[in-house]
Amino acid sequence: MKKEILNFALDRKNEQRRLVSFQNLDSFPEPVQRFLQLVLEEETEVIYYSKMIHGGFFKTDPERPWFKIKGHYHYLTDIPAFYWKGIVRPLPILSISARDYYFKGKGEVKIKLNSVMPMGKSIGPEIDQAALLRFLSELAMIPTAFLTADYLTWEEINSTSARVFIEDCGIKADGVFRFNEKGEMISFESKRARAIKKGISFDKWGGYYKDYKKFGDYLVPTKFVGTWYLPDGDFDYIKFKVENMEFNTP
Repeated sequence: MKKEILNFALDRKNEQRRLVSFQNLDSFPEPVQRFLQLVLEEETEVIYYSKMIHGGFFKTDPERPWFKIKGHYHYLTDIPAFYWKGIVRPLPILSISARDYYFKGKGEVKIKLNSVMPMGKSIGPEIDQAALLRFLSELAMIPTAFLTADYLTWEEINSTSARVFIEDCGIKADGVFRFNEKGEMISFESKRARAIKKGISFDKWGGYYKDYKKFGDYLVPTKFVGTWYLPDGDFDYIKFKVENMEFNTP
């Protein structure tokens, strides 16, 4: 799937560049307007592809320890799509790789031991929607999409939050973004499918962002935490730190 996403980006590479414009900014909820004016500048290039490399920590269960993780993303914005691969090394001779993607209405999660032995694979309608939600929650990393994507619609809640709706290939999802007084996007919440022993559970899920820094022309958060908000308590399961980002260079 990585190849398909890169090929899609390469097809866009030679098209006429689109530039950021705030001409229709007043059609967005007020906190989203403040966010876009903070993280973007007019006349900069609209992002159609982005690559991100990250470090951080990951855990599979609240009672288990944190493990270091290294990973990379490839994002598209003309359509909602991403490819992610991360590697955890719980022991020097042992690695666990996870791959997650969403592309043209399909999502998939696959896990392998030492990058060879299959440990698990998740597909199906619930996984498709969960992957689309993951893309939605990470749009702060590719902020021009908020301004240009026709697969997003907005509903203002108040001066510090707005609900966003995403639809792609018949799949629908929504969530709430929250913003601080600076205009920074600081958190996301929704309901997402989660695999449990009895099957699939739909639980409150999201995360938060912080430490905004500039990569090229774009101000993006460099730390984000993924959280399940469960009846037994909040479960932080990822803590990613951005190491590098590249835009429009597939």
